Amino acid sequence: MELRKALGSDMPTIDEIALKYDLDSNDTKANQFIVAIEDKNIVGFGRLLPHTGCIELGTIGVVEEHRGKGIAKRIVEELLKTAKKMGHKKIYLTTLIPSYFEKLGFCSLDEAPPDCMIRKKEWCEGCTKVGCTVMKMDI
Repeated sequence: MELRKALGSDMPTIDEIALKYDLDSNDTKANQFIVAIEDKNIVGFGRLLPHTGCIELGTIGVVEEHRGKGIAKRIVEELLKTAKKMGHKKIYLTTLIPSYFEKLGFCSLDEAPPDCMIRKKEWCEGCTKVGCTVMKMDI
């Protein structure tokens, strides 16, 4: 498996898979993503979403048939390295599977997402995703 920066031509596949797995597919741009490639196919991806004042890890997805191989972990590790190189000291995420991200070193926060992460207030105010957890990691 190879990790590389996403290309513009990868975006239709990324958007299709993100929609299939109900991942954040708002305002996706190729320069935010890295992709995992196996046999010339995208099998996983993730992105760093820059906000004024913070950065968010998001849209982490692995095609079902390729899960359990450590692909998501490698994607997250690579994105953390990139965020650190960009000068960030903390990284945030929101997730429905906090136990997975705890294993990678993220800690749950009791409060709502930091204001710097919220692109549109109404997305969080009307959220019905029971169990959505805000997490943070110092990098």
